[in-house]
Amino acid sequence: MAPLDTTHEAEVDLEAGRQDFASANNKPSQKTKKQKRRTRVVGGCCCRVACGVLLAAALVAAVLGGLYLALDPKLPRYTVHAVEVTAFGMDDDMTARATFDASVAFENPNRAIGIRYEEGSDLSVWFGGYRLSRGALPAFYQGPRGGAAVVRVAMSEARLQGTGVVEVMRHVNNDAAGGELPLVFRGEVPVRVKVGPFTTGKLTPSVRCDLVLNRLATEGSLGVKTMDCKLSIKLW
Repeated sequence: MAPLDTTHEAEVDLEAGRQDFASANNKPSQKTKKQKRRTRVVGGCCCRVACGVLLAAALVAAVLGGLYLALDPKLPRYTVHAVEVTAFGMDDDMTARATFDASVAFENPNRAIGIRYEEGSDLSVWFGGYRLSRGALPAFYQGPRGGAAVVRVAMSEARLQGTGVVEVMRHVNNDAAGGELPLVFRGEVPVRVKVGPFTTGKLTPSVRCDLVLNRLATEGSLGVKTMDCKLSIKLW
């Protein structure tokens, strides 16, 4: 009977060993636990970073919105105040020469923004596809609510030859046109905007004014009968 008892005990021990082995396989390893813990930590950090970025963006938007409402920025206004012919003549080779000055009015309607006009501007006067003359503005600063600053610009000598002279004279002598002369005034003026102690980078507004001058004369002031100006800004 003793041998039979030993065999039975051995079978029980084998079954217990299989059960212990299965239980050991079912338990998660220490490496798996660490990976799960690391995943939770990384996920929490990403959420905090995303929340911080969104909060910072909201604060920046709120500050910019508040500044916009407080400053109430407005575009400056430009008008050609007057055009004066200082010399006019015709050469033997049918080249028309004219020298004239343009008075340009600059208005800054902003109550808290100053405008600094930089050197390097380019002003030109056109008739049809012919460029008559060029000039440049002096550098100057116009403070907030600076009113209308009228700047006189000495333009270069205007020259027209051949077809250009014929077209101008035909238009001026046309009774239907009443001697009026349509011109286009173009300008690119680099500026910097000043708000308190801060000054922005350089901006380049482009101005185009379609003018109709009164009857052309060889000398004296020419009145601006009608004018339509448009302004656009290049940010770089």
